[in-house]
Amino acid sequence: MSLKGQYQNGYVTHDIDRAMELAGTSFRLGPFSAFDVEMVAKTPTGEKTSKLRVATAWAGATQVELIQPVGGFVEPYLPFLPADPADAVPRLHHIAVRREDPASMRAEAEAMGLPLAFSSEGAGISCIFLDARQRLGHFFEFVTASPEGWQLLGWPKGLVLP
Repeated sequence: MSLKGQYQNGYVTHDIDRAMELAGTSFRLGPFSAFDVEMVAKTPTGEKTSKLRVATAWAGATQVELIQPVGGFVEPYLPFLPADPADAVPRLHHIAVRREDPASMRAEAEAMGLPLAFSSEGAGISCIFLDARQRLGHFFEFVTASPEGWQLLGWPKGLVLP
């Protein structure tokens, strides 16, 4: 595993609107882009649909992603949420690394020997979520995308990761 290409910290919350206020104000994040996502996740036990509210903002070369699980397949998000549903403080769920080649990304993910939480593809974007809680305390995401997919993700023009 290599953290080279890390660009995203993903957090889960019970209340995405409040989490945007908390994170945006405190850390001077750029404006958040919020949207609803219905995603087909390929899990070890078959395909499942997740319904999420998502918001993203950039701070330099780091994207902050806030996720509010809404319905369907939300099991990978639940262990990170606080017991109190009124607690909107975002909790770290995953870090994400960018990869340029889908085949190499899949081989790298498989070589890590971590349990697959799920993978997903759509809109020119492919991702693999591995359960790295036994090593890092959170999930680990690999992402690859077409140029249009990176644009959809809000990738800043001219940003090249080391």
